[in-house]
Amino acid sequence: MKGKAKKLFYKAIVRGREMIRIGDCAVFLSAGRPNLPFIGRIQSMWESWGSNMVVRVNWFYHPEETNPGKKLTDKKNWDQMCGQSLPAALHSSIQRKDFMERALYQSSHSDENDVQTVSHKCLVVSVEEYEQMTHTRRYADSEDLYYLAGTYEPTTGMIFNTDGVPVIC
Repeated sequence: MKGKAKKLFYKAIVRGREMIRIGDCAVFLSAGRPNLPFIGRIQSMWESWGSNMVVRVNWFYHPEETNPGKKLTDKKNWDQMCGQSLPAALHSSIQRKDFMERALYQSSHSDENDVQTVSHKCLVVSVEEYEQMTHTRRYADSEDLYYLAGTYEPTTGMIFNTDGVPVIC
């Protein structure tokens, strides 16, 4: 490729003391949203012709950012609104007040952002991994550990559980 279309792709970049790789999840800078940071999975990274470093990101959504998810943030509403029981893996965790704040929904929403908007890496794991990790000293109070609650399709407003079954609310 020549001229303006030329891009130099990277598999990883180093920011400070942290290496960020394709496939890593990261927290992105967001003014005015301390309780709902932007979180995404890095799909690709490149340097454009103007020496701008860019990342393509697939975004996660917090429950509060989805119409049906707003109703699910309260455990009492889970059974009533969705006609199904809270998954067994969540029963012990639901006692912690921050548990629902740690839920994320993957989405098909992606876009390109300046690499400078990447704040730092985070982890998005399965509910089972989340449970195991929060019982270890290393992750017990981690602000950068989240679990995957399912998939959200922003164009239709539908939420699917991790097995791909629609959550009817």
